[in-house]
Amino acid sequence: MKLDPKFKSSENKLFFLDGRECSLEQAQKLDAQTFSRDVKNLTQSSKLFILSLSWKETGLDEDSYNENFLADLRDALKYCEEVEAYAVISPLCDSAADSPAQKEAFTASMKHSARRIKDCENVIGYEIPEAADPDFFVEELSAKHAQYIFFSKNENLLKNPAIVKL
Repeated sequence: MKLDPKFKSSENKLFFLDGRECSLEQAQKLDAQTFSRDVKNLTQSSKLFILSLSWKETGLDEDSYNENFLADLRDALKYCEEVEAYAVISPLCDSAADSPAQKEAFTASMKHSARRIKDCENVIGYEIPEAADPDFFVEELSAKHAQYIFFSKNENLLKNPAIVKL
């Protein structure tokens, strides 16, 4: 399933397709679990969210992916389509990711989360986490989610004008 983009990036900024800038300064930052539980109340006061998605909550490997949590997140994000609210997913590496294998497992977990929310049109994209190899992370998530925009706070990554400053 290929979704059409609703946003574009340029010069490290986020824009709606009609050219209006979308400032992330007013985005409500919260964890994905709280968002999933309270989405109907939250979207009454905000239409832009940065959702912290915990590796432990998502699942550390294929054997532990938390499908119930991911299904609840998907349902909340689908609700966002109805009320024209948008979300950026901000992966949180809350377990050790010191080795290349652990970094790969972290990226695999986030890739799995992206697969579970693949039909959610109002997911703008993912933040590139410090705990992942940036090129590998973007490559893995872009493969099936070409509409995603990537975000970062890392000044080195922001040398790429397509990456939006978070």
